[in-house]
Amino acid sequence: MKNQKNKNRLRVGFTLIEIMTVIAIIGILASVVTVSLQGGVDKSKTASAITTMSSLLPEIVTCQDDGGRISAYSAGAAICIQAGSTTALTGHENATWPNILAKTGYAIIKAGITANVDIQALSFTATKTGQPTITCDYSDNECTIP
Repeated sequence: MKNQKNKNRLRVGFTLIEIMTVIAIIGILASVVTVSLQGGVDKSKTASAITTMSSLLPEIVTCQDDGGRISAYSAGAAICIQAGSTTALTGHENATWPNILAKTGYAIIKAGITANVDIQALSFTATKTGQPTITCDYSDNECTIP
């Protein structure tokens, strides 16, 4: 009689094998999604670096028009300084070199900036491991990935 009751009882729940199979499938799908999203994040940071570097042009042009000079690149330093000084030019105190590395992971490895640089000679090169190099040439008024 006892065996008959067990045979008639409906099976409730999942077996351990079924649960482990579902968890394994979810893990595989999650890893595929994570890898595909990483490419989008990298492209976004590259675009952000290009935008940030391109946005400096108006300040640089205004600085030279106001009789200032462009300072050497240093994150947080004033972009436009008084000739013969390291003090920010009046009216340009709030314009500082952005910390592109912290924002995007790109590091400026070459900045063609010296004392009294002519805007026609101004250029930047920024790199990030595993990502394309960005070059900004302000004589062409653009930042590109060559």
